[in-house]
Amino acid sequence: MLKNIIKQVWNQRRMNGWILLELIIAGFFLWTVIDPVYILMVNRFTPAGYEEEGRFVLSMGAYGNNHAKRDTTVTSEQEKEAFLHALRQLRNCPEVESVSMASNSSFPNGGSWSGTQFFPDTARIKEKDNFVHAQIYEYVSLEGGNIFQTYGMKDALTGGDIVVPEDAGVRNLYFVSESFAKNAFGTIDVVGKKIYTYKKKAYEIAGVFKDYKHREYQPPYPLIVRIDNDLQTGVYMHYRYMIAFKLKEGVDSEAFIKRFETEVAPHLTMNNYYYKSIQTFKEQRIRYAEAGGIYNVIRLKLALASFTLLCIFLGTVGTFWVRCNSRRQEMGLMQSFGATRKSIIGRFFMEAALLVSSAFIVSLIILFHYAIMEENMAPIEAAGYSKFATINWFLEKTPHFVMVSLITYLALLLIALVGTLIPVRRAVKVLPADALRDE
Repeated sequence: MLKNIIKQVWNQRRMNGWILLELIIAGFFLWTVIDPVYILMVNRFTPAGYEEEGRFVLSMGAYGNNHAKRDTTVTSEQEKEAFLHALRQLRNCPEVESVSMASNSSFPNGGSWSGTQFFPDTARIKEKDNFVHAQIYEYVSLEGGNIFQTYGMKDALTGGDIVVPEDAGVRNLYFVSESFAKNAFGTIDVVGKKIYTYKKKAYEIAGVFKDYKHREYQPPYPLIVRIDNDLQTGVYMHYRYMIAFKLKEGVDSEAFIKRFETEVAPHLTMNNYYYKSIQTFKEQRIRYAEAGGIYNVIRLKLALASFTLLCIFLGTVGTFWVRCNSRRQEMGLMQSFGATRKSIIGRFFMEAALLVSSAFIVSLIILFHYAIMEENMAPIEAAGYSKFATINWFLEKTPHFVMVSLITYLALLLIALVGTLIPVRRAVKVLPADALRDE
């Protein structure tokens, strides 16, 4: 049967040639609009490395120098006490499981980003490109804070909780992510090893945690968690620090926030500082995405992909519709010789699949040159130096190209089959005598 179908397609090569050309062009343009959407979706569904549910960020506000309520006699130590008082009040809430004081760039989708270069040994400091660029999270160990517990970050070696030595802040111990360890040493078994800054200052690695995604639509980036044993005081403390906390399992978060703002928040006003807001990790993620225009970019790319898909759908369906309608007499003749409706539909399906496959092979050759040889694949969104990010396997060059090509091929095939099915089903319902009337 396949041999007869190939022969039939060849015999109608003049008409099918235009269809092939249309499918080649459609395949190329459809690939280019699916590619950036594919990048966004893979990044979005890459594991975050932390748990979002039941986690919050508490922000403090401060009375400015010209505010009537500002007390100019308050010392920096008293201002520090205001933050510690807020942390204790949170910890004393029966619904709260874990609390940590962190810098304002040290939680997922925070409003800022902090990072620098590190070297695996001092010999490489003078060599170009022999560093690992890493993002830095910092939290304060006062009052028993533990950012790993609060965020739900897990040990990369054991999969369990991360143990933080009591003197970690004093000893300047660093905890690093999987991607940092692999970029710097080629392995995640790096506990006890040292990393160095450009000024040759050494820091010992005390643990390795699973990769952690700072931005929703970016891959996990090398991350270092640094522990401070005290707060840095000053007039900008409310900009520098935020309090992250986690509720116990099963606690109603809306009920807790309502109770907190009614019963606890009024008591946080102290030494020129006051309660400002509580946001969930989810709200923080959405707020960052909206402020950074990420959702607008996504909407634009999805709209472009949808519009292109619609145009290709209408054009391709129309082409196959006309092709099938022009062969109504042929279908009638096949029925008069005993062919079933199912076999006729199957035959035309195979013809459509053959045309799409042939055209897409040509498109694939063009796309390989365009995407791989000329490196025109959509860029992988990543903060800082993207070459250090942990790229999802689906975004590596070869799997990336193969997956986008497969999606494009399946989309084209589906469109061609829809364009074939509707007119063929209508045609085979007509009696053979009626179909052959114009013969």
